[in-house]
Amino acid sequence: MSHSSCALLALAALSSLSSAKEVGYFDSSSCADPKGFATCYENADTTYSSCVNNNCAGGGESCYNSCGGSTSCMNEQCPGLGVDCINACECERSALQIDCAGQSCWNKVYSCEYQATALDYISFCLNPDRDGLPYWPTPDDVPDSCSCNTGQIEQKLYLINNQMNTCSNNQTNIGQVMTNVDAITEYAQACICCSFSAIISAIWGTCPDTQPSLLAADEWFVGLLNPGHWEDCGPYLEKYDCAGDLGFGRADAGGITKFYSPGNLPANGTKSLYNLDGVVSTPVSGDVFTWTFASSLVHTVTVSSADATATGAKASGGNDVTATGTGTSTATGTAESDVKSGVGSSLRVPSWTIASIFGILALSTL
Repeated sequence: MSHSSCALLALAALSSLSSAKEVGYFDSSSCADPKGFATCYENADTTYSSCVNNNCAGGGESCYNSCGGSTSCMNEQCPGLGVDCINACECERSALQIDCAGQSCWNKVYSCEYQATALDYISFCLNPDRDGLPYWPTPDDVPDSCSCNTGQIEQKLYLINNQMNTCSNNQTNIGQVMTNVDAITEYAQACICCSFSAIISAIWGTCPDTQPSLLAADEWFVGLLNPGHWEDCGPYLEKYDCAGDLGFGRADAGGITKFYSPGNLPANGTKSLYNLDGVVSTPVSGDVFTWTFASSLVHTVTVSSADATATGAKASGGNDVTATGTGTSTATGTAESDVKSGVGSSLRVPSWTIASIFGILALSTL
């Protein structure tokens, strides 16, 4: 995907739910207003199909129909439609699905299902307003919340990427102005290696009990760390102070304090994703709330069935899954960029991060 914000490459594996009515990631029967939620999603799907058919390359109804509306299928099979256009339509649908959750499934806004929905929005939208997104990241210690706070992971990864670019563009922050080409190249590589190590820490450190493949760890290694020669980062991580001198320990850079090296990686967690105990019994944001889709576009959401009896699932503790090796993970299932039902994370690798890495390397060798 080519959009520059958080155009993410693959859905992580999802753990299936036994549900009476699968709507997006949710079992709609668990929502405060199941019928209203399903209808809201149907309307969002209609908006999406109209957007693609009317705007992408002069209309792509035949491709849309042949792919059954699958974003990943259209991106692969019908590139003439324009990936950016399809993603823009998907962004609009994701925003409407956020509205649906706030309106009719307000009792599940801390759940894994909502987190995956919010991650879709961040994935497809260009420069999404993270601060304006409701219930994001999920607060700590709230009822019926996901066993892994993927919002916190995504936030850290976003800040780490920003710091990687800041680090590489600020070659005076270690007390010297570098003019030697070899020194500049080494410094740029150190910035990249520290960012790689910070990424590992953000994923494994935030949710140490969760199987890393569910948090897109495989995609990060395949799409970024391995092509960026992570295996050669040991000397740079020993020589440079990633947290202090290179800035990755600052709160606005991810707040990373533990930096792993290629020969010293954390152990894999073995748990699936699941929702914790507890019930959200009243709408968190009141009967009417607003959130910002972009800096000037405000969504107003009116909660339905605010007096409904909300139910919560008993925490399962997650299933143990096979995790082999250290610092890598074994993903299962087919990765794709479509909304699916089930408890899961849609953390993916931002294509702009990959572009930044290799852009820094290219500039450092000029």
